[in-house]
Amino acid sequence: MKNIYKILFGGLLLVTVMSCNDEFLENEQFSTTPQNVTSVGDLQALMYGALVEARDVTYYGRDMIIYGSVRSDLAYNTVASGRFRGPSQFSMLSTDAYARDTFTKIYQVIAQLNIIINSDFQDAARANEIMNVKGQALVLRANAYFDLLKLYGQEHSGGTLGVPLVLAYSGTGSEKPSRSTLVETHAQIAADFEAGVTSISNSGLASSSKDLINIHAANGLAARYYLYKGTTQADNASLQLAYDHASDVINNGSYTVIGADLYVNSFAQNKTSSNSIFEIEVGTQAKLGTTSIAYMYSDNGYGDINALPGFIASFSAVDVRADLINGNNVDTKYPLIDGSNSIKILRYEEVLLTRAEANLRLGINAAEADSDVNAVVTNRDLPAYAGITLAETLEERKKELFFEGIRYFDMLRLGMDIPGWTPAGTLDNTYLYGNTKLAFAIPQRELDVNPNMQPNPGY
Repeated sequence: MKNIYKILFGGLLLVTVMSCNDEFLENEQFSTTPQNVTSVGDLQALMYGALVEARDVTYYGRDMIIYGSVRSDLAYNTVASGRFRGPSQFSMLSTDAYARDTFTKIYQVIAQLNIIINSDFQDAARANEIMNVKGQALVLRANAYFDLLKLYGQEHSGGTLGVPLVLAYSGTGSEKPSRSTLVETHAQIAADFEAGVTSISNSGLASSSKDLINIHAANGLAARYYLYKGTTQADNASLQLAYDHASDVINNGSYTVIGADLYVNSFAQNKTSSNSIFEIEVGTQAKLGTTSIAYMYSDNGYGDINALPGFIASFSAVDVRADLINGNNVDTKYPLIDGSNSIKILRYEEVLLTRAEANLRLGINAAEADSDVNAVVTNRDLPAYAGITLAETLEERKKELFFEGIRYFDMLRLGMDIPGWTPAGTLDNTYLYGNTKLAFAIPQRELDVNPNMQPNPGY
């Protein structure tokens, strides 16, 4: 299998392009470079293609979400099917398929986005559309590098290295990039988010689409990133940006918190829930089947990823969120066992909780923080808070976003030690903050073909 840099740089890049229907179903394969883009339709097709790559099971279709759940205080892996043993037990090697395949897939997504970003195609009559799709690509590239940083960067494992920053398609195949520093990686992510938000905003094209990046999805994803950076680095400027981007969504979007009566069923809806900001469409013809996250979570599938008893017990008896848990299985956040559900990447509730946390850390407006958190909890059949604390806000975030791929990375940004669990759900080990195992291995395949690539310690 080709090294990722040959996928990115070598010869003509094979791009998966999807037509613009509701399910991205009509696959068309063709080879393209930035110079081959000759229409707005080409750019839009490349965008759909990037989203198709992102829904692969090695990225958002399963693995990224499971990594963020099973390496935490929420879940354990029974390993009944043998899947995710290495990631869940912190026993991966540099030859591990999970570390390799997710690394490769995210860079494949970036490769397609780079073609959009670097295209010099112009059409004066459709300049705003070009600006908009390039803005979407910048936001998605920022998010992709953010995901790479969270998995492979050394921010929480005692080092200073981030990930390789591949920003252009060169066509030579000769590049062997080294890893950028954490500082450089963060700078690129922030630059892409800001440029993407600006481009989408300046395009003047308003969109209510939930399966493409509109201005609210762009701001919401940026807020998620800046909250991570701000808490990891005790950086108030980033926390302010998290607050500002979240406020833009709250003040200018038309989203609402889903009510308690509709909460459980809302996860079965594709692109229609009032709280959904961004989701990746799958559909019946592209369903992920037994490889899907639904199959890993459900007791009607493999059911390997179970909620920990202590976490289940933390819910109030009247908290509707507990209704998502069936025994130890969480099979209603991804309810369709055939894997045809849209993958919900960003919900309005997260944006409210992000603003509340940034607000409390900065001491901006305590009443507003109360209001943001209460908008969530009162719609979960719980009483409102008065004078909510940071600890209470973090607990509500944990309960609201469980099994959505958020918790592990929240624990890391908060500087927490990470528990390791046996297949029976008992504590087996504790990985102290800074342990080298908190970063994934750089794939051995990359190390073998690129002498400039630096490994992560401990592998």
